[in-house]
Amino acid sequence: MPLVLIVASSLASSAGISRADEFIVLAEADAAPPLALPTVTANLDSFDAVAGALERERQRVAALEARLAALEKNAVEPLPAPGPTEPSAGARTGVAKGGPAAPSKDGKTDAKKDDKKPADEEYEVGTDLTMPTKWNFGFEGNSPHKDFRVKVGGRVQFDNVAFSQGEGPAQKPANGGLTPLLTDSTNFRRARFRIDGRMYELYDFAAEFDFVNQLNSFNLVSPTEAGLGNYPAVTELWLQLRELPILGTVRVGNQKDPFGFEHMTSSRYLNFMERSYAQDLYEGPFNNGFIPGLRTINWTEDQRLNWSYGIFKQNANPFGYANTGRANSLVGRLVWLPVYEDEGKKLLHLGVAGRAQQTNRDDLVRLRARGDLRNGPPGPLNSIYIDSGLLKATWQNQLGLEFVGNNGPWSFQSEYFGNWLFNTTSNTGAFNPGTPFGSTNNSGLGPTVVYVPNINYGTAGLQPKGAACGTYFTNSGYAEVLYFLTGESRAYDLFDCRFDRVTPRNNFYCLRDSSGRIISSSGALQVGARYQYANLSNHLINGGTLNALTVGLNWFFNPNAKLQFNYDFCYRDFTNNLNKNGSGWITGFGTRVAYDF
Repeated sequence: MPLVLIVASSLASSAGISRADEFIVLAEADAAPPLALPTVTANLDSFDAVAGALERERQRVAALEARLAALEKNAVEPLPAPGPTEPSAGARTGVAKGGPAAPSKDGKTDAKKDDKKPADEEYEVGTDLTMPTKWNFGFEGNSPHKDFRVKVGGRVQFDNVAFSQGEGPAQKPANGGLTPLLTDSTNFRRARFRIDGRMYELYDFAAEFDFVNQLNSFNLVSPTEAGLGNYPAVTELWLQLRELPILGTVRVGNQKDPFGFEHMTSSRYLNFMERSYAQDLYEGPFNNGFIPGLRTINWTEDQRLNWSYGIFKQNANPFGYANTGRANSLVGRLVWLPVYEDEGKKLLHLGVAGRAQQTNRDDLVRLRARGDLRNGPPGPLNSIYIDSGLLKATWQNQLGLEFVGNNGPWSFQSEYFGNWLFNTTSNTGAFNPGTPFGSTNNSGLGPTVVYVPNINYGTAGLQPKGAACGTYFTNSGYAEVLYFLTGESRAYDLFDCRFDRVTPRNNFYCLRDSSGRIISSSGALQVGARYQYANLSNHLINGGTLNALTVGLNWFFNPNAKLQFNYDFCYRDFTNNLNKNGSGWITGFGTRVAYDF
């Protein structure tokens, strides 16, 4: 319908227009009532007056533009452009500035609003030392400009496990059975205290100690239970500097080397009570997975590609100690995220990692794996399922492949590891059960001791003592799938490229309301299954083979506390050096109450 413009006028005479009416009327031809709007000529007596007013306005605008041009020409600094402005840069020279998001304590971009710096404000780093506190999954204090932060916390994991085993694994160690013997147990798996934080905007630090750890002597000679004690062991003890050109973030101290997805995943966020066999075999043998070294971390602008590499000392104890110039390793990891959507709720993770390392000062290496459920605190009382014995070799190369997916409540995780040990000599320094250790100090690794019953001295396998075995190849792998019954999704950490904390949609509670009715919330429930294997039999070395299936239920009470249930079925294929068959099934049921703060 055409739009009709009606101009209502009151004319003094037919010869001209003396004054326009105060309104023009816009209306559809068949619309009623019409819409009345004020006209620009409401206060003008004639069209000539309108034209004169417009000309005067044009001249005024031209004069203002000329004055602005003159001011800009003579100004010391350019005048700001119209619209919102960004404060001058200074965060790297001692003056902090507002930005889209502040780096987190680990160096990655943190999208949380609480970690953003105040915008439109210049500030000299270190001049505001006030530190309001808050609960951020633990006690945390932050300075207003995020250049200082301190978080105090820890974690506790309390386990109860029970086992049944077939005839082969239940035999005495001399006949091929598990070493030490498998028993039900109640123990604290971890009890760690931690302080971490940031200082002067670009420096981060962490200091964490585990107070549940038994003396570790490379397990060549294990003390009896009566002689064991708890010794605080360092886990993370490092300082890092962020935002360096080319290098990105550089971290030095005791830390995890970047080798393996589940290895990089914190023990607070594990899907099952224990990591796969590869953790014991390759990722963290005898040292809890924390070793001294220097590491760099960097990524592309969109964080779809992440790389990390460094040099480390592969010590064989959990105390950050090495008394040799050897045992050095080069480690690197590359991760690509071809799919990353909805803050990681939908993602595809592909990774590859490598490690090349010297053996220790005596060229000694031992590969061994404990079970999926531990029957003692960290240390030599845990039963060993497969064992290469003590070997001699000159060099070790390792390769790890990662394939991980996340899609809403579903997640999938798998890894494969290969290990090549070069110029290997079998069963070096091993002694038959019941034989004293002799009068030497065993190549400088320890004092003279006497055989302790039921302890493995490296007699595993069918290999002859001192046989040349060339390149000894072993491997391990696992695949697991998990599903949240309550609809949550795994969080993903873009800095270390690993899974992060689970936050339930609703925390668990069960109580009576004011009317006496019971009201409750379930928390988060997750079910999962994992298959894994490990093989230490190659050439003349028969270290044994494991195949295992683990099913589990994780009940997250809240983001800081959970209850885990694991049922494990493991088949052990193992024959010892006396040709005694220790093969058979091992099943176990375990529960863990875990909380961190």
